Amino acid sequence: MSRLSGHFRSMPESKLLGRLPDGRTRAAAGHELAERVALAAQGVEERGAESAPVWRALPFEGPFVVGDQIGVTGHDLMEVCRRATVDEGGAGIGMGMGMTVWEVSAAGDAERVRVEGVLEGVLRAAQELAGVL
Repeated sequence: MSRLSGHFRSMPESKLLGRLPDGRTRAAAGHELAERVALAAQGVEERGAESAPVWRALPFEGPFVVGDQIGVTGHDLMEVCRRATVDEGGAGIGMGMGMTVWEVSAAGDAERVRVEGVLEGVLRAAQELAGVL
C-alpha cells in the first residue's frame, strides 16, 4: 500500500484526473480503494459486534489527498489486524487468520467472513489498480 500511495502522491493533476479504461479517473479509483481498505479495517475493528456496524464513509477530499488516504487507511488496516491478532492470543499479523470479521457485500449488505478473505480482496484490488495506472 505504501508504494501505491507514494505513486498517487507523486502524480500530477493531469494524470490524477485522467481516465482509466473503465471510465473512472485515477483519483476516483484510488479513493474507492482507500474506502475499501477503511471499511475492511472497520470490519476487523468491530468484529465482536453482534450486528453489522454502521459503516463510516471515507469522504472524497479531492484528487491530491487520495495518496494520503490510501497510505493512512492501509496503515490503519495493518494496525487493527495486529491488535486483533494480539487480542486473539496471537503474536501479530499471520496469527488468527481464521477469525471472522464484518465485510460489506457488493449489494451493500454486511456479512461475516474470514479475515483472510477480506485481506486477499483488498490486496487484489490494490494490485489491479496498480496494474492500470
